[in-house]
Amino acid sequence: MKEVSAHVHKFREYLLDPVPAQLWRHERFRLDVKLGFCDTCGFYHVDPYPEDDFLAEYYSQYEMPTEQANLAETARLLGRNLKAGATILDMGCGDGAFLMEMKKLGFTNLSGFDQSPGIERAKQLGLGHIYSGSIWQFLQDAEKQGGSELDAFVMVNVLEHVPEPGQLLSRLQAVMKPGGVLAVTVPNDFSPLQKAFLRVKGHLPWFVCLPDHLNYFDFDSLSGVLNRHGFEEIDRSALYPLELFLLQDLDYIENPALGPKAHNRRVQFENNMKEAGMTDELDRFYQTLAAAGYGRDAMMISRKAGKPGIS
Repeated sequence: MKEVSAHVHKFREYLLDPVPAQLWRHERFRLDVKLGFCDTCGFYHVDPYPEDDFLAEYYSQYEMPTEQANLAETARLLGRNLKAGATILDMGCGDGAFLMEMKKLGFTNLSGFDQSPGIERAKQLGLGHIYSGSIWQFLQDAEKQGGSELDAFVMVNVLEHVPEPGQLLSRLQAVMKPGGVLAVTVPNDFSPLQKAFLRVKGHLPWFVCLPDHLNYFDFDSLSGVLNRHGFEEIDRSALYPLELFLLQDLDYIENPALGPKAHNRRVQFENNMKEAGMTDELDRFYQTLAAAGYGRDAMMISRKAGKPGIS
């Protein structure tokens, strides 16, 4: 079980009051949930957070709505910040796809857990210790044992899903060994390109998706929350800024049939770079985008620093 938040959320503004039903993926949508920028936390999140029982029921049958893309890029980013033989735990490993990418890079001391049905597929891959569980259960166990000796922790598309992510980060930081590494990937939401498109077209923010995504980060707010809770950013990268297609009037929000066309163009770009033997140049391109805050997803590597901040 997670702890009860000890602080009061103070919202600078509510962008959605309430979050309309069409931005919910669950039939039990709630008309009392708002979305705004919280000055207490330093990022956009819902108000109030859903109850534990609601989320437990939802995630008991949860599968990612689309296949997770670009896990190889995230793996390369983490890999270049680890020593050979590093022990790695994927917290929310789903079907094990990310751990498979780490194995391709030569890492073999792998483990992971998840609550979704995909964990059964992950167990069949022969990657290491794969088990059913939650982040909160892991933290409870690690706290009872006095900490963890693992070298690296991975949260790919996790931090946006949990209530009170600052609390999670503080507890994780406390059980990590000195110099431990944390890899986080989240959607880069309310980004400059998204805001430009919303101003021009007047759509609802299509990237808001409840109850899946409770928190919304960009590069600055992600780096900020990591720093406040005891982590020092050491590397970052991005994923292809799909919003470029929207700003070129390939409006797959208005016309979802255009979505595959945009997706295929991104894939073609990346595949051509790799076929040309220029994977390193592709990574540098994405790092350049990340430095300016652009990209569909924010990928960030941080290291355990001093004492965590207030959760």
